[in-house]
Amino acid sequence: MLYLLIVLIGGVLSYFAPWWIIAPVCFILCWWLARKPAHAFWVSAFAAVTLWLGYAVYLQVVTGSGLANNVAAIFTGSMPVLTDMPGIVIVMLVVTLVIAPVAGFSGLAGVQMKRLIHPPR
Repeated sequence: MLYLLIVLIGGVLSYFAPWWIIAPVCFILCWWLARKPAHAFWVSAFAAVTLWLGYAVYLQVVTGSGLANNVAAIFTGSMPVLTDMPGIVIVMLVVTLVIAPVAGFSGLAGVQMKRLIHPPR
């Protein structure tokens, strides 16, 4: 349930708001629904990664542009080992490395804040 709500609400708000809107969504939903810190962290991280990777694949398929290759060129620079890797793979790796900690720690902060205010018995 938590996973689905993060994906749905985060997806709708990401359409209108900046990229970091997923962090408050994870914080609020984990405050409300999560019971354990580890569960809050991993569900938030996995839901945000799913949302962002799904959106990246959607943009790649629908637009068909070379945007992923151009963005990947920024990160690969002069590393010949990475120039053979498809651009979309590099973009997905960067997306995962950025959003997983942001969402995971936001969800963790939400459940820990709830525990701070209302300690478990």
